Amino acid sequence: MDLWKNIDEDKKSAYAYFDSLWFYMYYCGQNIPNVLKWIKAKRIFSRQYVFVPIVCCGHWSLLVLCHFDEANCSDIKKGPRMIVLDSLKTADPTRFQSAIRKFIVDIYETEEREESKQFINKIRLEFPKVPQQNGEECGIYVLYFIQCFLQNKKLAEVLENKKLEEDFTQLLDDGWFNPEELENFRKDIHSFQANQNIKIAE
Repeated sequence: MDLWKNIDEDKKSAYAYFDSLWFYMYYCGQNIPNVLKWIKAKRIFSRQYVFVPIVCCGHWSLLVLCHFDEANCSDIKKGPRMIVLDSLKTADPTRFQSAIRKFIVDIYETEEREESKQFINKIRLEFPKVPQQNGEECGIYVLYFIQCFLQNKKLAEVLENKKLEEDFTQLLDDGWFNPEELENFRKDIHSFQANQNIKIAE
């Protein structure tokens, strides 16, 4: 929420984010009707990008729903797509593929969308390479990915290109994920956490 406060007001209407527990609750079969109702209130089909934290098995990764606001979805290549950004490749982010696809089908059905299940199942789900964590700071990486996503102007162009894997690699080479910037971001998060702990203690 603190990160969201710093987003330009003109951008907020194009983005949305889910509570970090929603996917976990859905994945575990907990309170699914309410989870889908809460998601419906986010109006994801009017957003360019939606950030969905995946918190499972003690690890955080980020699912991004891209271009679900496209009015003309008849062309799979130009319609919506999904990407998973995971800072711990050894955790195998692809293990959630079937759960993510079922999740998206249920969202479409809850919204009573006209798209066929066949179309929904063909929405691209990709796992591009991203910087990898050294310690246990996957949550910080998820927040950093969101911040980079909001600030990088090249990303829209990349998302229009079929060769996402290659283009993300190029973005890495171009310094999209800047090590110095990431380190400063980590320090800011730790400082924020320390200040919150002081406030709670007081």
